[in-house]
Amino acid sequence: MRTVLTILTILFLFLTVEILSQQKKINFSSKESKGITLNKRKLLILWNEVVFNHESSVMKCDSAIYERSNNSFIAYSNVEINENDSLKIYGDSIHYYGEIQKAYIYGNVSVKSNKINLNTPSLIYDKQTKIAYYNNGATVRDLEKGYKIESKKGAFKTQIQSVFFKENVVLTHKDYKIISDTLIYHTNNQRSDIIGNTEIITNNSSIYSNKGWFDSQNNNAAFKGEVVLKSKNQKLFADSVFYNEISGESYAEGNVKIKDDSAKILIQGDYGIYNEITDSIKVWDNSIFTQLDSSDTINIYADQFIRYQDSIKEVIICYNNVVIGGNLINGDCDSIYYNTTDSTLKCIKDPIIWLDENQVTGEKIEFKTFEGDIFNMTVTNNSMIITRKDSIHYDQIKGEQIKGYFKNNELNILDVNKSGEAIYYTNDEKDSLINEINIISCESMKLQMKENRIEKIKFNSKPDGKTLPFLGKEDIYLDNFKIILKRSYQEKKLEAKGDSPKGR
Repeated sequence: MRTVLTILTILFLFLTVEILSQQKKINFSSKESKGITLNKRKLLILWNEVVFNHESSVMKCDSAIYERSNNSFIAYSNVEINENDSLKIYGDSIHYYGEIQKAYIYGNVSVKSNKINLNTPSLIYDKQTKIAYYNNGATVRDLEKGYKIESKKGAFKTQIQSVFFKENVVLTHKDYKIISDTLIYHTNNQRSDIIGNTEIITNNSSIYSNKGWFDSQNNNAAFKGEVVLKSKNQKLFADSVFYNEISGESYAEGNVKIKDDSAKILIQGDYGIYNEITDSIKVWDNSIFTQLDSSDTINIYADQFIRYQDSIKEVIICYNNVVIGGNLINGDCDSIYYNTTDSTLKCIKDPIIWLDENQVTGEKIEFKTFEGDIFNMTVTNNSMIITRKDSIHYDQIKGEQIKGYFKNNELNILDVNKSGEAIYYTNDEKDSLINEINIISCESMKLQMKENRIEKIKFNSKPDGKTLPFLGKEDIYLDNFKIILKRSYQEKKLEAKGDSPKGR
């Protein structure tokens, strides 16, 4: 019984090998042929309408040398491999090995499918895996979209219609260009997978990334890994960016930074949107606006920042829970409107500004700035400036409008216009101790400041007031006097939510 089983097994293996051998045997036809022996090798020379058939493939050429012993042939001139109706390969010559089903094609090689054309000096085509390889550079063209993709190395997976590109990859289209280390292009959905350092150059911007995809059919893309988007004046940095070419909009997440070299500003946050067509920006969550290259680096914290421009002006709006932090200036308000074109910065709703020892309040506070330097300040409606004199006494200035002029980001001159009031303390010249209290009301007045303190006052109309000796215990305040403590953006957010343990 064991002997019978052994014989049957050997017979089965023999038949299997024979069947496989028959399946791999190359069939051929030609109008003319001639057999020769060269170096003890039996060869068959074929010419005039030469056709080879092997494993469902049809290969044509002008002439060929066929070697039956190793089931291979070399074909010359007008070589064509017809895999199916949707894939053809052309070249000047081909060396085909039937046992391993590989074709080595040389000279003016062209691979044509119903969606792309591939041109290269040489190509290896593996019939079993249906993959074509090249190592000497190639150009691939998308017949529908008109893309041209070039690379040094690559592989065309003909069954799934995708091309793997490696080294010096360049995808060129009339609207953009992709330069990458590695790229996979899927012809069925016209999507490119990006692997390695990549630059995408559009009509309005450049995008740098090391991972992502680009969907040319739907004109959108996603990038990850230290993404940088550069436009004319803007640079956007993020962990990931989703880009829509039609709308020109980029949605960014993670460590978002938008830097404007022309305006010398930096906006940061957790999320951001940049539109390259309208050149507009929106950044929110843990967002910070920083004025760069100034004598006093100013940070503005807010729930969100919006930057937009039109033909007349460029505007930055800081929305909700605004806190200003700087070495010389600090502030607190609901929102800020900043027109960078005329350098006007407006603090909106319950604004408070601290300039060193000076607390500035009013219904509206407006600054003229340039590159972080303050030139003047206008405070309107219930305007008040309070300056700490010592631990318990304060100089106080009040009016319908207060105009402040700065020198090196410090208050230099104050003009109080309409309904001016002042309470200020003067010092003894000998020991610098407070010796007098001045209580003055005047329609308008001009104050000379030094080191953010009142040095001189000039009254522009008849003042009404008095000077009293200071006895050391007097606490005299103007109406609506209030010292407001500074708070951080995080503290302000907690207070707004009602989570702060002590409130304002």
